[in-house]
Amino acid sequence: MNNRRHEQGAWWAGWVGHMPRVTSLLQERAWLSPWVVPKTINSILRAIGIVAFANSPLSGLLILAAMFVGNPDVGWACLLAGVIGVIFAKLLNQPEDLLNDGVVVFNGILVACISVAVFPSLSGHQVDSIFWGLLVVMLVVTAYIDKGLNALMAPSKLPALSIPFNIAAVLLLLSLRGSVGMTGTHTPNAVMEGNGSGDGNVNLTLGDENESLLQLEGNVSEINWLKVAEGTVLAAGQIYGVGTMDSSILVLLGFLVFSPLLTTFFLLGSIIGSTLGAVMSVAPYSEVYAGLWGYNAMLSAGGTVYFLHVTPSSTLAAVICATLAALTQAASLHVFSAMTVPVLSYPFNVATLLILAISKAPNPPLLWVTIKTFPEHHIFTHLKGHRREDSLDPEENHQEFPLSITNK
Repeated sequence: MNNRRHEQGAWWAGWVGHMPRVTSLLQERAWLSPWVVPKTINSILRAIGIVAFANSPLSGLLILAAMFVGNPDVGWACLLAGVIGVIFAKLLNQPEDLLNDGVVVFNGILVACISVAVFPSLSGHQVDSIFWGLLVVMLVVTAYIDKGLNALMAPSKLPALSIPFNIAAVLLLLSLRGSVGMTGTHTPNAVMEGNGSGDGNVNLTLGDENESLLQLEGNVSEINWLKVAEGTVLAAGQIYGVGTMDSSILVLLGFLVFSPLLTTFFLLGSIIGSTLGAVMSVAPYSEVYAGLWGYNAMLSAGGTVYFLHVTPSSTLAAVICATLAALTQAASLHVFSAMTVPVLSYPFNVATLLILAISKAPNPPLLWVTIKTFPEHHIFTHLKGHRREDSLDPEENHQEFPLSITNK
């Protein structure tokens, strides 16, 4: 009877969180077979979710829907990047488990989404056939950057996170700007005026909604805390370059079906980042209201509790990490803006890697999760390990479970 209950519980658990039943079903199938289509779809959907640690095809599907709702070009760019990422992951002999989970594909997806959403207004290029061609080239380059950077970081046993995305995205943006003669703080508008060009072929705005927001808030000198709260939600969509309310809600639903606990920490981080952004910004606070100050802190808080066991220490670390990400964004904003380059996810990478590195120190106060599934399951296995240790005598405990509560 106990065994039957255990089997039923195991079957149910296979379809929640990271949905391991899907992984086990597809991992044994050959790529050179009709299974290549579902395997590719699974890898792409998981890659979409794992941008924010939500390693679930269901999460990825909801987030993909959010992209098409917010900006169809972003959705198509995401799918293009996913297919190219899978192909070059195979050509570069990436580990099968990392390919199936989308880990070696998600940086290309980020490059594609953010490039289409943001770069035309910063580089003076339309999203046309030339832009798509350049994007394809950069997606291939991103696959190699991802492979090389992960190899460099392997000795530290720390993840490369979205550093490959930041490298590739900045290379693409600066190359695009250079191709139309823009340097320093020159904007597409300034270049058009300087060249006497008025053909209207340059995308100069970040979108009608953002333009309206700037106009609405342009003369407001006091912080509108209701809009700051709205920005904490919009931050979820900004991760993928679709900062509208309907898209952001769909993204949050994608996070929620993967892990309610992770979603809670995401929102906590976004609140911290948006609040600090409002305090450290000046009127009209349009970037805070648009969620651009929340997404790095959101990812930082979530990343902390995804890679580390959820304990009081790691909860405090998540708050510190989100704060550090916001402070890093405030400190580096002036440097990036001098070249008209967005901060992207640079603050998230800096803050998160510094906090995660603590778990690699001797006798760490923060405990690294060896087998990553989803935070609720991490808590269950961690407590289960503690209970089993307590049931053993000290000698058995030392012999059989030397790594259960220490860093590996």
